[in-house]
This record gives sequence, structure tokens and C-alpha cells, in this order.
Amino acid sequence: MRIRELAAVAVLLPALAGSLAAQKSGDRSRLVFTVSGAYIQGTGLWTVSDQTVIQTVDDTTAFTDLYVIGRNVKRTFGAGFSGMYYPGEHVGLTADAFLLGLGFDDSCRLRQPVESSLNQQICDDIDQQEKSAAAATMSVGAVFRMWSREMISPFARVSAGLLFANQSSVLTQGVNNSGVLFTIFEDSKRTRVSPSFALGVGATTPLGRGYHLRWEVRDNIVGIERVTGSIPQRGFEPPHERAYKHLFSFLIGIDVVLEKSRGRRY
Repeated sequence: MRIRELAAVAVLLPALAGSLAAQKSGDRSRLVFTVSGAYIQGTGLWTVSDQTVIQTVDDTTAFTDLYVIGRNVKRTFGAGFSGMYYPGEHVGLTADAFLLGLGFDDSCRLRQPVESSLNQQICDDIDQQEKSAAAATMSVGAVFRMWSREMISPFARVSAGLLFANQSSVLTQGVNNSGVLFTIFEDSKRTRVSPSFALGVGATTPLGRGYHLRWEVRDNIVGIERVTGSIPQRGFEPPHERAYKHLFSFLIGIDVVLEKSRGRRY
């Protein structure tokens, strides 16, 4: 080979190697799929302190009591599944499905003096109720991570989506000792879809090739209907409005990490 051709190859090789290296690092992206378990903290929802309930014994006799009724969102366990795509080292896109329960814990007492033993029975039943539910959020958002190649990689995320709830947060019912059902607050819409948001911070650490341990503290901000006042008599729909409640949760899960580089498949 001539000296001139060798010199040309010597000049071109470093430039070509540099170009290939840049393409390799620039083309790298990452898919992460996560399955998590969660503990979800409860919160207060609404209280009505002067609900009138009238019990008619016959055509001429009626007993009137004032109920003090409250409802909380109870603490529970949940689960989540998410997928994340990182076109670069730091910023990624995320889609998330999160089962957060959204069950209720009711309370009830009668203001003194109590006029009707039937009202007392109904109130006692309401006071003992704990309602489970299967509410879930579906959301999309963005995630920012640091030190993705280190042993501990912190991240922060923000997302928005919809809450699907299969149980009314307004409907309130109780039974007497004979098993007869009495409706205190009616609700014409037993299931609802409402906006939801989430803010989270956490970290990941490698467990092995292709697997990471992930933990996250998340603020789930969900829209829930809350009762805002009493009604003249039981059995009607009370005034209510949507309130955004903060349900803090702690998640721990396993990441399945799939890396793409030039010349390789996921």
C-alpha cells in the first residue's frame, strides 16, 4: 500500500471511531417496567353535625333525632404497574396504573337527648361500617432521574390522569336490629370518574443484571365528592362538591430494565 494511502487511512480512522462512539452513546435508550406494592395513608373526608332524622311510629307520633355523621378515607394497601421510557439519561415518559382502594370508614352518634331507639340502632350500624372499594388511577407523566449508572439513582416524577371509583363517597345507609335498610344520604351517581394527579420522589438500586429495587414516596391527589351540608330529612341527595384529597403512599417494587444500544434489541 502506498504511503499516501496509509496516511489517508491513519487520518480517517480516528474520525470514524469518534463518529461511531458518538452514535453508540447517543442512540442508547432505556425501557423500565415496574410492579409495586403500596401502603396508602388515609385522610378525613366530610362531617355533618346536624342531620335531622324523623322516625314515624304511627300517624300521630314521630320522634326526631340529630345525627352527627362523618366519613374518612381509610388506610389500605394497594398495587401499581408502570412503564417508563427514557430517550436519554435523565428525562423520561411514564404511564401508570395504580390501585389505591379508596375505602371508607364511617362514624355516627346522636345528639342528646335521644328520642328514638330505632335511630340509635341505625346510627350504631353506620358507626361500625368500613367499606372496601377498588378505585384505581390511570395516568401519564414525566420522570427525572439522576446518576442512572450508579448504585443509588434518585428520581422525581409528576403525572396526571383519571380516578375510577366504584363506590359512592356520598351514599350513607344503615340497618336496624331487624335488618331493615334506611338511607340517610342518597346519591344518584354511585360510581364516578374524576381527575387525579401524583407527585413522587424515590430511588432505585440494582439487584442484578436487568433488575432494580425501587422505592417511592408518592402524593396521590384525587378528586372525591364530599358532603357539604345537611338535608331536611333523610333519604334525599345532600349538597356535595368535589374536593381534592392528598393520599400519601409508600411504594416498593421491582424494575425490569431493558436497555437498547445500536446493534442490540430489547
